[in-house]
Amino acid sequence: MLSSKHNRNRTITMEADKLIESVKFLLRSVRDLSDRFVESNQGISNTFESVYADIRTIREQLDEVKLAVDNAIDEQLLSSAGNQTNKELPVKDDDQRLRIPTLNMPLGGLLDVYRNSPALLQPFARPCSISGKTLSGEISEIELEVFAQGTTWVIETQDGEWVLVPRPGMLQRQKQVEGLGRLFEIAVDGVLPAEVELLRAGTATVIEHGRRWYLKQKGEIGIQSDPLQRSIESRLLRLEQKLEAFEQTPTIDK
Repeated sequence: MLSSKHNRNRTITMEADKLIESVKFLLRSVRDLSDRFVESNQGISNTFESVYADIRTIREQLDEVKLAVDNAIDEQLLSSAGNQTNKELPVKDDDQRLRIPTLNMPLGGLLDVYRNSPALLQPFARPCSISGKTLSGEISEIELEVFAQGTTWVIETQDGEWVLVPRPGMLQRQKQVEGLGRLFEIAVDGVLPAEVELLRAGTATVIEHGRRWYLKQKGEIGIQSDPLQRSIESRLLRLEQKLEAFEQTPTIDK
């Protein structure tokens, strides 16, 4: 009887020892797994950081390439458009490397400069004209594209707006007036040759930075006949009328 009881106790003790050993083994396994997880997680974090660093490097390199391409295209545009004056107006600090930088001036100041000394805006302006897609009717939107001989300037302001102003100079042909009429409301229409008076700037939405835009809002201009030219034409007309009248005067035979 006692021997049987002793055997049962011994069996229970052995089972308990086995259970304890099993629990210890499980605990060691969990600890090992936890250590390996921490190591793996640290490795993954390091890998992610490395990937992020590579992405940042690639992005910086792409920005440098884009800047170089933009400047190369702008350089070609400037060469086609002729010599430009020095950048006397303020630019953003981060735009110093741009061939055609952003003008660091509010719209009101830009318009004042345009009306008084438009040549100062030339280094910041991209000449443009209505694209062939619009002229051919391929698209309904009024699309503008960079064109060295364009009759309109597009200027990027400090707040990211693209402002449209007529290119300074005399209008000699009716086709020039018709082109401006698609971008500006004409409040006063004079007889050619004429000067352009900017009443309100237009705005554009960029499609390809510094290259192509859609007209966003029309501006407003007036077309004033050139007083000097009109004066010369009037004098010539009067002289022609006097000559014609003289030729029609009957002569007296002696």
